[in-house]
Amino acid sequence: MASFHITKSKINKLSLPNGFDVEKIQIGLPADEYKLELLELKDLGNTVLPSGGFGNVCFKNAYGETVIDKKQPKERRYVSTNWIYPYGNTHTTKVACDIYKYCWVRKEIPPAEIELSLSLGNDNKQYITAVLTPEIRKSGIKEAINIFLEIFGECYIFNENICLDNIKRRKCNWVLLPPGTKPSIHLSNQLRQYNQDVDTFDIARLRFLDKYDVNEIVEGTNGFKGYYAYIFDNHCVLESAIYGNATYIIPKENWEILSQKTKKELLDANQVIEKIVHTERWFHNIKSIIKKLENK
Repeated sequence: MASFHITKSKINKLSLPNGFDVEKIQIGLPADEYKLELLELKDLGNTVLPSGGFGNVCFKNAYGETVIDKKQPKERRYVSTNWIYPYGNTHTTKVACDIYKYCWVRKEIPPAEIELSLSLGNDNKQYITAVLTPEIRKSGIKEAINIFLEIFGECYIFNENICLDNIKRRKCNWVLLPPGTKPSIHLSNQLRQYNQDVDTFDIARLRFLDKYDVNEIVEGTNGFKGYYAYIFDNHCVLESAIYGNATYIIPKENWEILSQKTKKELLDANQVIEKIVHTERWFHNIKSIIKKLENK
């Protein structure tokens, strides 16, 4: 079995050694206590989406990115709403005045969501390996390598599968919060430890959802950090404390499996009941949608 060791901080171009077939290679590292603790991997088969906190590569892998497309003409886009007196007449009632600007078109690039798994090697040793789906083998090998380089500073490319295939993978990206724990308070306490502002739109959305009587609340870990799942009787609300990510409402049944699919997979499979974008209308929209679902 041949292997190729990379110790760069990042690769800009993928160039496999002679004899290495992209359809057969495996990417990974021998596991040790430090690496496992860093990724919160505990048992064989545990699979996680690396936290976006490791760096830019992992952040894009977990959340995707928005890029400006200057090849397209600018579009007229809503910016904000000002409440003003019509014609400056302070004796009348204020009216809403929407503000628009011409902006470059924004292009949303979805996350690759490359996962890492704790596997047992054919040599009976433990390895941290990238989960290489056919789609990732086709267009995400470089990103998978850069994830290892960003987290660990090194990576091995093996010319063949080095791990046993009979290990059942278990997703480990969610943890049940203690009963009575409110995500807004939970997150605020974390932010205060780092002297960060807690009077934000992100916290306000969580405070709004905290008012509902739900069956349980689950917190995302690793690449799902910042996400909270509010489990209602018939549906699940996935809310991100990271502004710019939409709120997703999915069926309660199999919510944990559904929540770990990509957003595109959820939409393609018609598993998204509602998608609420983070705008100034968010509070009104989600209140009416939850009311409608609860009445059902």
